[in-house]
Amino acid sequence: MSNKFKVLCLDGGGVRGYLSIKILANIEKILNEQNDENINIGQRFDLIVGTSTGGIIASALAIGKSAQEVLELYKNLIPKVFQSEESGVFAPKYSNSILKEELEKILDDKRLSDVKTDLCITSVDVENATPRFHKSKYFNRNSPRLDERLVDLALATSAAPTYFPLVSTKHSTNLTDGGIIANNPSMVGLIDAMQLNDNNVEKIVLVSIGTGEQPCMPYDIDKLKNAGKQNWIVDIDDNTKVSKAIKAHKEGKSIFNICKDFILSKQKVFDSKGSPLIELLMDSQSKLVHFQVGFLLKDNYLRINPKMNTSISLDDISKVDNMNNVADVNQQNLAEIKKLIGEEK
Repeated sequence: MSNKFKVLCLDGGGVRGYLSIKILANIEKILNEQNDENINIGQRFDLIVGTSTGGIIASALAIGKSAQEVLELYKNLIPKVFQSEESGVFAPKYSNSILKEELEKILDDKRLSDVKTDLCITSVDVENATPRFHKSKYFNRNSPRLDERLVDLALATSAAPTYFPLVSTKHSTNLTDGGIIANNPSMVGLIDAMQLNDNNVEKIVLVSIGTGEQPCMPYDIDKLKNAGKQNWIVDIDDNTKVSKAIKAHKEGKSIFNICKDFILSKQKVFDSKGSPLIELLMDSQSKLVHFQVGFLLKDNYLRINPKMNTSISLDDISKVDNMNNVADVNQQNLAEIKKLIGEEK
């Protein structure tokens, strides 16, 4: 399999990206120990494609950072970034200033032209509702945009609606999370790999790393059975002033009493469990692409996406440690990886 074109694809999933990079760090460590090598996992592939949190990981791996280095970044990044600075009602839930500071620690001022492994990062142009993919020099048509900063691209691909503000880069404006159209970017990676290999899928192998298969979706389905815009866009925590006010309005209470209760209540003004619409779009799209790519590549495709024992929303930092329990790489997956990327001894 060593003569195959090798693609690594990394899903979006917010804090669940910790699971992806933990899995990659485990694979990296095992391969290096078994082969008596010191090769960073990104260098074992020809193309790395990432969306959202996967785009952040992909950017770091593409410039030669080890999976362990990126894992340490995530351990520091997650608790700092996902601290609410706004109410999340009339502004994004989080600022991206802290995320930018953390990303600069590992990506520095690197550009698309600086990658050691070819890279593709996804995003969406909000103005035109079109995909906006950021690629290194593996196609000549990408050359005019090779001076894009990886930090800016990482911010753009992870700018999930309602969570982070839109991002503009040197050559693009008003970008949002690539997970809107390619949360599992495996099809993006496969199409580009086909173009580089005379459309011959037999020359391509693809390893896809997910952010965990959840036992159930991290939102209240009962609220969605007859839901309107508000419930679909945000799952408001029941124990907040905003939730109580909405409930009181539905019950027909007067505006005066609703306002009085709102002012006198000692509960938190607003908090949410995430956005059901965003979670549903991203998770269902990932599953669809998994089946499509598996059909096309058959034995030349491997997806690692462990089943989790608890649901974790995109920004639920309280459950990050739970992901350590499902990040181990079993012997079957390891054997398949070694076969696919030509690491059999």
